[in-house]
Amino acid sequence: MGKIIYLTGAPATGKSTLTADLIMRASQVTVFTYSKELARVTSTRVGPITQNDMREQSAKLITREDVEVVDVELIQKARRLKQADGYLVIDSHPVTIESFGFRVTPFTKEMLQQLAPDVIVCLYADAETLASRIKADPAGRPLPRKSELERHVDLQSQVASIYAIETGASLYFLDASKSRAEVLSNFLKVTRIPELK
Repeated sequence: MGKIIYLTGAPATGKSTLTADLIMRASQVTVFTYSKELARVTSTRVGPITQNDMREQSAKLITREDVEVVDVELIQKARRLKQADGYLVIDSHPVTIESFGFRVTPFTKEMLQQLAPDVIVCLYADAETLASRIKADPAGRPLPRKSELERHVDLQSQVASIYAIETGASLYFLDASKSRAEVLSNFLKVTRIPELK
């Protein structure tokens, strides 16, 4: 029986890095990168866009309907995986920073129940670490103020906590300011995904 792992955290906490490392070091792992799938779906409506475009102007580009299409695809993928062996790691962060403040596009209660994650992992890091990562590789992300970075981490953590309460999933908060190898090792421990030999 497959296992569903929901990976979240504010931007620049290292979700993409972690999932790239995970694919190289673990067995039977499928990664569903929500932002990539959302860019694909939104592109069918507005023309070609990149993940960078979405980071720069998500509230202008992405509709609730786009999110719902990706949600349905994700549920279908999760159902298939639960009938097989392996691990589905969902890389997603429903909290986005916008020109007006923050936007949250969470899963509905019904969707959470259908998704039924086994484990939720939320990456976090201090504002200084996040700022230095964004400066080093903006990838379409503007550099928020320190208070906004802190608020973003807090809001994302709150969403992860709500998801865990609603689903009964185990919840782990991992310090993403640690080394890349440590973050991967800690993720493998809490999710119990076996490393390749």
